[in-house]
Amino acid sequence: MNQISTRVLGSLYLFLVLAGSAAVYGEPRLNPGDKLVRIGQISEPLPLEELVLASLIASGVTEGSLETYTSKVMALVDSAPGRDGSAVQDAEILLEWMHENVLNRYVLNQTKMDVLLDKGTYNCVSSAVLYLILVRSRDMTVHGVLTPDHAFCRVDGIDVETTTAYGFDPGTRREAVDSFSGRTGFTYVPPGNYNQRQDIGEKELISLIYQNRLAELQRLRRWEEAVGLARDRWALAGSMSAERDFRVSISNYAADLDRKRMEIEGLVFLNQAALSLGKGHGLGDTASALLGNAVTYYLRAGKTDEAQALLNDEELTALVPIDFIDERFREVKEKELEILVKTASFQEAAAGVDKSYSEALISRDRWGELSIYLWSNEARRQVAGGKWLEGWLFLQEAPGDYIQIPGWRRMEETYSNNAVVVFHNRFADALRKENYSSARGILDESLEYFPGSSMLKQDDATLENLLENLQ
Repeated sequence: MNQISTRVLGSLYLFLVLAGSAAVYGEPRLNPGDKLVRIGQISEPLPLEELVLASLIASGVTEGSLETYTSKVMALVDSAPGRDGSAVQDAEILLEWMHENVLNRYVLNQTKMDVLLDKGTYNCVSSAVLYLILVRSRDMTVHGVLTPDHAFCRVDGIDVETTTAYGFDPGTRREAVDSFSGRTGFTYVPPGNYNQRQDIGEKELISLIYQNRLAELQRLRRWEEAVGLARDRWALAGSMSAERDFRVSISNYAADLDRKRMEIEGLVFLNQAALSLGKGHGLGDTASALLGNAVTYYLRAGKTDEAQALLNDEELTALVPIDFIDERFREVKEKELEILVKTASFQEAAAGVDKSYSEALISRDRWGELSIYLWSNEARRQVAGGKWLEGWLFLQEAPGDYIQIPGWRRMEETYSNNAVVVFHNRFADALRKENYSSARGILDESLEYFPGSSMLKQDDATLENLLENLQ
């Protein structure tokens, strides 16, 4: 790794040392849990014990409590009605039994299975997952249905709205639709609306527990926690939507670091996230934004060395397109030139401007702006005390192509006009004192510099007429 500034290294060190402390930054976990990885690799239908385990892990049940809650779920499975009739009849009985014996109150954001088991509160996802487990425990086929803002189940081709005891085949039962809408605020989407509903598998349905938890974390702006949950969801479901949520969580956390002026830490995080996503990670734009902002902050503070060191760090810029880095290097050079123009001697600053133009780091217009700024400042310094001729003579030293700079001729005219006025005033003073030889000398000197001046020509004629009259 190339050398980087003390400030950059200091920030990076602080991030790495304290990354595990939620009180400081939190820990953006990019690796999924081993159990979820294993379950995610199992083909559906999942064994019942894996369904239960996945639902509890997705709910955030800790390792030490998994056995306890697994036992609670299995106790419900054991006490639920068995198979007495057709799959359709038994599935409806299980829905009614679930509401009579387990569920007691709908809560919009209550997606966790452990809370459902402890308190009986539920939402569409947690009730659908419990129903999935109960139906599957009876060796019946069931899968999930996802709409833009809701989820439910489907058994033997029949919809099951799990938030209400009347939810079996809700499209044929007015009380089911009324109960569902009144309780949840959502609208039932019938099977014919294929553009608004999507059949999903068991793992995808369980992964919606993560999605609901992610929505709550995002609402609370707890971006770092959302990263780990989104990664777990992707490991479990393996779906495009789960991967998309993981990518969004990465972008959200990186944006949060950017807002906190922690771009260096954000670039380190994005490098790690790219490893997790693999080829085609698509994080180049996000990394570019963080790098660009970090460079901008450095340049605003005049810290060009830090900005250049950051751009030279191959690890921190690994995800950023080379064209973007080159453009930031150009900005650094422009800032260095700006500082040089303001702080260096005239000779050094002017040489720097010319060099930047010759190397195509600045445009001709910018070269002209900076050049006229430097030359006019130096000329003003030299005319201190009214020495306009010195200022004009200084401007004559400029290379010939400077005359093409917009405003250069006007600047020269200002100095030449003022210098002529100084000569004229000296001439007039000598004339008043009748010091004709001194007046002649002043005119000769001034006309040598400004032979085309109408004022000086008029002075010359005045002196000649006066001397003729005196003879």
